[in-house]
Amino acid sequence: MSDAPSSLPPVADAAPFVKAKFGGLLMVCSDCQRRSSGPTRHTAKELRSELRKAVGHTPVRWRVIECSCLGLCPKKATAVAACANGSPMLLAAVRKRRDVDAVAQRLRDDAAAG
Repeated sequence: MSDAPSSLPPVADAAPFVKAKFGGLLMVCSDCQRRSSGPTRHTAKELRSELRKAVGHTPVRWRVIECSCLGLCPKKATAVAACANGSPMLLAAVRKRRDVDAVAQRLRDDAAAG
């Protein structure tokens, strides 16, 4: 082994990461509504608003955003993905209001268990 200095630059003391003000991220696919086989009754913006209201009373503070294609591409539904506090990602196909309630309930249950 040689005692020659490494060719890698020194690691900076300050990392580029910052602490988030939210505990979970809930993503709503905005591309689903544009597909010909996409949902006909709701838009991504409406769904985002409904989800925000539904998960508003959970121990985890959720950030609900619209994003590009999640790759799930369900027929007549909108893809939704959620991840929080190192738990596995949850994917859902939201078709009706009861699906929004089911997603919110699952997120509440996972937050209470974890």
